[in-house]
Amino acid sequence: MQHIHPRKGYLVSLALSLLLGLGGCGDDIETVFPAPILPGGGFNPPPVIPAPQRIFLENSQVKVGVDLNAGGAITYLADALTGVNMVNNYDLGRQLQTSLYSGPVPFEETGNRPIPQWIGLGWNPVQTGDMYNNPSQVLAYRKDSTNRLYVKTAPLIWPLRNRPAECVMEHWLELRGNVIRVRSRTQLARPDTTQYQARTQEAPCMHLNAPYYRVLTYTGDKPFTNDGLFEFNAPHAITERYATENWAALVDKNGWGVGIYRRNEFRFISGFFGATGVGGERDDDTGYLTAIPFQVMDHNGVFEFEYDLIVGSVDRIRQYVYSQPRPDTGPNFRFTTDRQGWHYYNTRDSGWPIRNELSVQWGRNDPTLPSFAIKSPKGFWRAADVRRIVLEAAFTTSAKTARLNWRKPGDQEFEVLRSGGVDFPIIGDGQFRTYTIDLSRAPGWEGIIYQIQLEATPGEAPSANERSGRLRLRSVSQ
Repeated sequence: MQHIHPRKGYLVSLALSLLLGLGGCGDDIETVFPAPILPGGGFNPPPVIPAPQRIFLENSQVKVGVDLNAGGAITYLADALTGVNMVNNYDLGRQLQTSLYSGPVPFEETGNRPIPQWIGLGWNPVQTGDMYNNPSQVLAYRKDSTNRLYVKTAPLIWPLRNRPAECVMEHWLELRGNVIRVRSRTQLARPDTTQYQARTQEAPCMHLNAPYYRVLTYTGDKPFTNDGLFEFNAPHAITERYATENWAALVDKNGWGVGIYRRNEFRFISGFFGATGVGGERDDDTGYLTAIPFQVMDHNGVFEFEYDLIVGSVDRIRQYVYSQPRPDTGPNFRFTTDRQGWHYYNTRDSGWPIRNELSVQWGRNDPTLPSFAIKSPKGFWRAADVRRIVLEAAFTTSAKTARLNWRKPGDQEFEVLRSGGVDFPIIGDGQFRTYTIDLSRAPGWEGIIYQIQLEATPGEAPSANERSGRLRLRSVSQ
């Protein structure tokens, strides 16, 4: 969402620190999620937002509504029996919606610049609107049946005033019992063709009212065994959660609320701002939850994802997740039409569209930085079950070896954690080969593996001219 909206009213507790430390360690660029401005520190009086114009889907269990005066985002979600809306609508930075991020940082124009606490947001299209409560324009919508709805939106750049983003968002909603299945698709058409580094995306973000202050998920190493859940229920700033069952939920004191489930997504963040317990959709107090994958946002690219909103008790939310396909138990990536969540540090690929391979510069984009890397998304893989990794790859480089490195839960970023890894021989003639990396006796390949990356073997130059080196990667598997 937006920026961790309450963002909109966010205290900038971690704004500039996160922002300026952004890739300070050289790893993924972290989006700056500001802390909300608490009551009395934000808009005074409360912001004026457009009157709702809602379209609903409902059945005997759930009622959900999108607002045509808020970019078609979900602004209403309730148990069908009570009709009490759980979604917070204090301003146009909350709701339940899509919010995306890319460079440059800052993103500004003459006469239209972000205020200081939002300067780190960069190019930030938000489905609902901007910080001045200008709503994003709904371009089209249709209600296909009693349980399906479609909306097309021209989002605004959150920190600027009434500035359309160069993209179009589409959302498809389908109501299935107590579950809302949502598909989101954003088509970019930016005149700025720079390939900026990957940033975290709010895909989706959810703001609920003050009664929904308990954050529950599973962060342990025994997923899908009904092991005990982890709860975080005190007011807190933005905090990352390693959700090893691919879901997290905001619930009330009785354990009832809304869960977000995304298959193979392990990174969520949550927060609560204001006073817990009592409050409605127009109050400033709010709980926040989002799935946050890293994603390269190409100037002409398409970003698509699906998620489920599960309304009910924690047990029912978890039961639903357990009925879905399990996440991959090891690396299983084939780059047919997209990057599969892979992204880069200090290098870049050939851009969108992706056609059966990633074609990545095998060298440093900025030679003043010590390294470069090609990174997988976060995962949950047991080292004992993954005894090898197989690459279908073509290297163009004078180097004779490359390195596979990995992280475990709790490890520092790769660029700080310089130990470990396995060097494997390569042939740099640009021809595709199958490289099998034996991990059965690799020191440190044990326990839970959180992320892998490919990088140059330290001390071995990728090529005389680093930018001429290339890795073409078709797949990474076991």
